[in-house]
Amino acid sequence: MANLSRCNLTHANLCSSNLERADLSGANLDGANLQGVKMLCSNAEGASLKGCNFEDPSGLKANLEGANLKGVDMEGSQMTGINLRVATLKNAKLKNCNLRGATLAGTDLENCDLSGCDLQEAKLERVQCEGGHF
Repeated sequence: MANLSRCNLTHANLCSSNLERADLSGANLDGANLQGVKMLCSNAEGASLKGCNFEDPSGLKANLEGANLKGVDMEGSQMTGINLRVATLKNAKLKNCNLRGATLAGTDLENCDLSGCDLQEAKLERVQCEGGHF
């Protein structure tokens, strides 16, 4: 439940951090190490997460279930196996992201840019993707 709104966390090492219900709105996390991070129900609306690493070689998956990620910029992030179940990614920029094996079930991808993404083996049940770019 940390208040990190508009914080500059560029290149921060947040590996295995617990950011559940944290306010990260408008924060800059470009290039951050987010391996195994827990961001359940966090608010990262309008945050920048360009080139972040969510992949954990030990197999611990990043969990952003139910997170508010409206308008985030996650371009080029490594997100193999990430859990984005029922997250809101409306108007998000996810160009060239690695979402291989990601859980996106029930996620709102309205007007989301997923061009160039690797979605192999991703779970896409009940995804809302009106106006999305694939």
